[in-house]
Amino acid sequence: MKISLLSLVMCLMALPAVAGESTLKPNFIVINIDDLGYADIGPFGSTLNRTPNLDRMAREGRKLTSFYAAPVCSPSRAALMTGCYPKRALPIPHVLFPASETGLAPGEITVAEVLKAAGYATAIVGKWHLGDQPEFLPNRQGFDLHFGLPYSNDMGPAEDGVKSDLGKPLPPTKGKGQPPLPLLRNGQVVKRVLPDDQQALVELYTTESVRYIAAHKSAPFFLYLAHNAVHFPIYPGKEWVGRSTNGLYSDWVEEVDWSVGKVLDALRENGLADRSLVIFTSDNGGTQRAVNRPLRGFKGSTWEGGMRVPTIAWWPGRIPAGTASDAISGMFDLLPTFAALAGGKVPGDRKLDGANIWPLLAGEPNAKPVHEVFYYYRGLQLEAVRDLEWKLVLPALLTNAPAKKAANAAAQAPRGPQLFNLKTDVGETSDVAAQYPDIVARLERLVAQMKDDLGTAGLTAGSRPLGRVANPQPLIPYDVKPKTGAAGASAPTPTAFPAPLTNVAASTSGHGLVRFDRPMCTTTREGWPRGVDVTQPGAKQFPGWPVTVDQGVNPGRNPVAWLPEVEAPADITPPVVQVLDERKEEGVTEAPRFLIERINHANDPDETHP
Repeated sequence: MKISLLSLVMCLMALPAVAGESTLKPNFIVINIDDLGYADIGPFGSTLNRTPNLDRMAREGRKLTSFYAAPVCSPSRAALMTGCYPKRALPIPHVLFPASETGLAPGEITVAEVLKAAGYATAIVGKWHLGDQPEFLPNRQGFDLHFGLPYSNDMGPAEDGVKSDLGKPLPPTKGKGQPPLPLLRNGQVVKRVLPDDQQALVELYTTESVRYIAAHKSAPFFLYLAHNAVHFPIYPGKEWVGRSTNGLYSDWVEEVDWSVGKVLDALRENGLADRSLVIFTSDNGGTQRAVNRPLRGFKGSTWEGGMRVPTIAWWPGRIPAGTASDAISGMFDLLPTFAALAGGKVPGDRKLDGANIWPLLAGEPNAKPVHEVFYYYRGLQLEAVRDLEWKLVLPALLTNAPAKKAANAAAQAPRGPQLFNLKTDVGETSDVAAQYPDIVARLERLVAQMKDDLGTAGLTAGSRPLGRVANPQPLIPYDVKPKTGAAGASAPTPTAFPAPLTNVAASTSGHGLVRFDRPMCTTTREGWPRGVDVTQPGAKQFPGWPVTVDQGVNPGRNPVAWLPEVEAPADITPPVVQVLDERKEEGVTEAPRFLIERINHANDPDETHP
């Protein structure tokens, strides 16, 4: 066969473009909702809440109907971050609290670190809840950017509205209470969170995420959008209050659906939909204000309603549309799956429990189950084990059931384990242990196999050490009061990206905007850096002025500018930019308030590379 020279040249010219497309790494987005019920959204059977964006996501993607998290927040997030059962990576009995001495160990390798090593930009927008001391925060665990709360939105003083839903009376503070709830950006306090801020969180996180997507469209990224919604206290956005016909909780669920739509729209509008894998999920089962039908139990338990969460995987053209899988999968599968798709390396020096579930997500024909066995831990206690469709509930769970609190608990308490067929009885209503003693024995052997690893109770050889610090301190001190004074009142909601300012000469008031080469926001809780060298020509040291001015360290480049609201020294020389009069941020008496000017946002959207 003869081939013309023109045809050959055209074929050779086409090769680089095809090869380039095939080597594009996918983006990853995990949208993690807090305390969402299994049937709180349309794709999983909700008849109360309108979720058109999630309905569309499910039509275009794949539902995972046996996707497991953990009974409560911190353990679930540890599984997502590390690819392990929570007890292996974060062996704690419940959740982490403000100013705790423990957190996810800095030595743990997170999904963000795995992807960063593979060339990804990494961001978490929203709730972290794996430790609030500097050593434990996201920027120490592989994330270039963190903007959000360090833990749950109910962790703060009652006077700030964090112990009561929107519009409800403020309960009295019990004892010392908890320190004020902070909004953070890259480890630094932006402000004290008050009711207006609670109402703005979903929109604030969504705006930040949409802008992050647009700023990173030319290179692979991992975005972890971890909403505080719909965790107590319930604070739907001001534009969403009363939109549903089912109260504040439904209002907030519907606002979360709006957020999902905005994120998916951002991918479509930036031409990223066909190379972006999006996982929508919840950190644990819903509370009793949620709908977990047809599952039994709620958040905090190892019944299916406490750990099985509504999950949708979306990647147009790669994940079969309008499909579902009931195979066992979970939070701990995300790290190895993302690593495989990104060409990254999973840690080889430690045990992981998750696996690459891409064949499951892609709907590959005859794909074998990645997990036949799953262990249900509540804190350090093993309470159940599943083998395919069979679930054995151990006495540890049964003795923790509400029945034990009843007057006749002793008479009601079962004497042995219970067996349920989740294929025919997903609601765990009919104990069939007596009918299938051989299956009970088989699952009991699986329990015995775990005894030398993670065990059935307490710390064991399979649990890795927690991170630990001495003398932990709250991010905002206990004794700091809001400027507004009135309980429940709030300052204006902070803006995620303040409008850029312009370089001008010093104003007549003698104040000036200070631009410097890197965010000088590293501090200790004892106070801010003092006597920092100012690098402007002819400038002096200004004790008490916590910034370094940069007018020439990076010639030809406009570094990110931080605006400290402090009094500019009288002898600083122009050209500088306007600095506002000294004012302290609400609740942060040790430091001036910092805003962000995104002068070079296109080249450095996360303010990480001065």
